[in-house]
Amino acid sequence: MTAKFYDRLSNDLIQLLQNPIDYNVTIEVGEAPDNQIFEVHSYILQTRCSYFKKKFNETSFNENNVKYLMSLSSIYGGTISLEKLENSIIFDLLTSSHELDLDELVEYLQTHLVNTNNASWLKLNFAQVYQTCYQAKNLVIIQKFCNNIIAKHPNTIFKSEKFISLPEDALISIIKLDDLQLDEDKIWDYVIQWGKSKNLTLPSNPDEWTSDDFIALKTTLKNCLPHVRYFNMSSEKVLEKLWPYLQLFEPKLWLEINTKLLTPEKQISSTILPPRKILSATLPTRTTPIPSLPSAIITNEHALELSSWIDRKETTYTENNPYEFKLLVRGSRDGEKVLEKLWPYLQLFEPKLWLEINTKLLTPEKLISSIILPPRKILSATLPTRTTPIPSLPSAIITNEHALELSSWIDRKETTYTENNPYEFKLLVRGSRDGFDLKTIYNICDQVSNTVIVAKVEDTGEIIGGYNPLEIHNNETKFYFSKDSFIFSLKTENLKNSIISRVTVFDFAIYYHSHTNNPYLQFGNALNLGGDLKTKMSNCESYFYEKSIRSNSNGFSVEEFEVFKVSPKK
Repeated sequence: MTAKFYDRLSNDLIQLLQNPIDYNVTIEVGEAPDNQIFEVHSYILQTRCSYFKKKFNETSFNENNVKYLMSLSSIYGGTISLEKLENSIIFDLLTSSHELDLDELVEYLQTHLVNTNNASWLKLNFAQVYQTCYQAKNLVIIQKFCNNIIAKHPNTIFKSEKFISLPEDALISIIKLDDLQLDEDKIWDYVIQWGKSKNLTLPSNPDEWTSDDFIALKTTLKNCLPHVRYFNMSSEKVLEKLWPYLQLFEPKLWLEINTKLLTPEKQISSTILPPRKILSATLPTRTTPIPSLPSAIITNEHALELSSWIDRKETTYTENNPYEFKLLVRGSRDGEKVLEKLWPYLQLFEPKLWLEINTKLLTPEKLISSIILPPRKILSATLPTRTTPIPSLPSAIITNEHALELSSWIDRKETTYTENNPYEFKLLVRGSRDGFDLKTIYNICDQVSNTVIVAKVEDTGEIIGGYNPLEIHNNETKFYFSKDSFIFSLKTENLKNSIISRVTVFDFAIYYHSHTNNPYLQFGNALNLGGDLKTKMSNCESYFYEKSIRSNSNGFSVEEFEVFKVSPKK
């Protein structure tokens, strides 16, 4: 067993500091006549302190004029006493120790200062402490202490005179806090305020800014802007706060902010940061009845459940919902056509008009100055009573409505036929009757043109297929040219609207591969039917056609398939 006599060693080294023998360096602290001189040993300083090791190796270092207030006893003896020191002195000692790379002492002093008994001094001098700890870097314990205070009491820093002098990384650390108790539009205001303080030549009114002004602010804020949670701002705040600074946003991001406001269910590629964890005060019990929820999707029960989640309740509210749900946007009523049709031509609009179009979509009750023309008087045609029945379609998969839709696509109509289908659908092949081997199609439909193949996917119920205007060729392996072929996924209980995907690379429209034991029939590489259709040898991609008609490219098997000859009615 090894005996360790650290106490005696520490005391002896402190005695050496107090009664120096063979010292070779003097350190002067303070200015005359109140200066104090320490006689020290360079080999001890270099061994215990990386700062001095570096300084002694610099040719410009003068051993007679190093002026740092520090505790040499912590270097010599590894001991320090804070009992009689005021917190302001301890904080100065912390910053000096940090400069001297005294890591153990730095950690100890930080822990001492954030202790409950000393934390009040940090709070009273918060702005100074916060700015110093970020300028010094790596004072992690103090930084964490400060960020916890800012999260709960953001005005501590945002309302401080020293706010605009915050280092960039300090501001970023604040706006990244998930529990920052501040509305997102207020955070945006402060970020803009900080950025403007770095560009003092900017006019106070953004309407007077030039493109160069916006570029200057965008450059200043480039590391801050990604941490603002735009997708958690209300439509009113987007218009009020973000619109004046539109040129700070990349076009794609601005489009997707609007997309989420107008069609919330639509998928976007931008990163959506989670909402901040705002602490909600306990609300009084509601005594008046809740009006019916203005929704075509959710019920009052759903709204109670959502409110419980917002308040982080373990049990669901059953009555007296503490929140009002105000309908702002309904996809079937608002917005989709503005994004789809007008957005690509944004530069045709005066900024004021575009703002007011968005204003009316997002806050319909808000007054605007643009002239609102009355809606057009669209006449609704009354269809005559049908006198002859529609012949039943010879299909176990598709309906007459599906056939009308397919015929409309064949004729490239913008609106779907609703009656009097101009085409006859003649059943040629049915899997359950003729067999599920793809070779059956080649044998029965050889040299037949204008065919529609439909298949019901096993397990999912999807109805997919393709229209082929070309003759089918048995015993060939070849791509064929077509401008009119298309593939589709027809609407079902699980698919609200049908999907059509037309050929885009005409030379690779249709592919026949029939003379082997493993035949294929492909629409480009977007609908690939292969081998035994009861096995998962078929799949969908998006090559050579506009888009994929399935949400994945996994192999699938079919429950049933049919091939029709489509001919104009005589």
